[in-house]
Amino acid sequence: MKPVLKWMPLIIGATLVVSGCSRSGFYYDRNTEYVDAEMVEPLTLPESRDPSRYQNAMPVPDAESDFASTEGDFNVPRPRPLVASQAADATFVESREAGDERWLVVNAAPGAVWPMLQGFAAAQGLNVERADVDSGRLETDMGTLRVRQGLRSGTSEVRCMDSVNQVRCLDALQRYLAANAGDQVGVSLAAQPLARDDRVQLVNQSGEWQLELALNLERAWPELRYQLENDFESERGTLVDQNRSAGQFVIDYAVRDDDAGWFDWLDWFGDDAATQRYRLNVSANGDNATQVRVSGEDGGPVDAGDAREVLDAVAATLR
Repeated sequence: MKPVLKWMPLIIGATLVVSGCSRSGFYYDRNTEYVDAEMVEPLTLPESRDPSRYQNAMPVPDAESDFASTEGDFNVPRPRPLVASQAADATFVESREAGDERWLVVNAAPGAVWPMLQGFAAAQGLNVERADVDSGRLETDMGTLRVRQGLRSGTSEVRCMDSVNQVRCLDALQRYLAANAGDQVGVSLAAQPLARDDRVQLVNQSGEWQLELALNLERAWPELRYQLENDFESERGTLVDQNRSAGQFVIDYAVRDDDAGWFDWLDWFGDDAATQRYRLNVSANGDNATQVRVSGEDGGPVDAGDAREVLDAVAATLR
């Protein structure tokens, strides 16, 4: 055998190994090619072609979000604060009052509360004249029981309407719901559409962050006040004062320092953030919605990032 042919297998093997090497390993990694990608004009089809028969090979879908671009360097917004679930410790049913209006807040979704209202009517010997599950109304000969989605996710609001004695009806209903909290018969599939997941939304309107609550002002104010008094972030924020006529809550809140690094995010070594005072301006937004904006102690504007963090902390108590 000729010497050249003898070494040919070794030469071919070495060539294959070398050709497989790259600047980042044995194989060329294309995962970062997009960094150097350049925008080019889209392909123009001849007039003889039917445009409906062609489409982009990798289309980028339109994104719907509350992102608002800013000039200069972009800072990734902080994730929503993690709050411990109150489900295990929360009272199953509580009474609420605003002016002359009274209702119950139940720590269960409307689909679970609806069968309990039917059980209450049966236990009280009420004659059910009409059951409208789509609107959550149970009409009886002694008045109407109504259940609606509460402001917080997984909660319901229950009212006694058209009753001769509303206070007596609510008291009896509260006792019944509390006594049967652990014996729920199930969930009504027909009543599940009563639940909504968009009751609290953090949105950006023309560069200004605000909370949108899917409740009218009379219903939103007492619930917002209750949550700020009981479930607000005690480590970073506290409710200082409230003024119903002016539509304002005054809070103290320690905004996290963006320059503190990852250790501040994880609170491994404590938190030295300075507490500042803010105003939460609550106003009606139409007949069935409420909006919450944040301003400084003097009523002036605040940094957009700080406003988002404060409102996000408030929203966490309502979700």
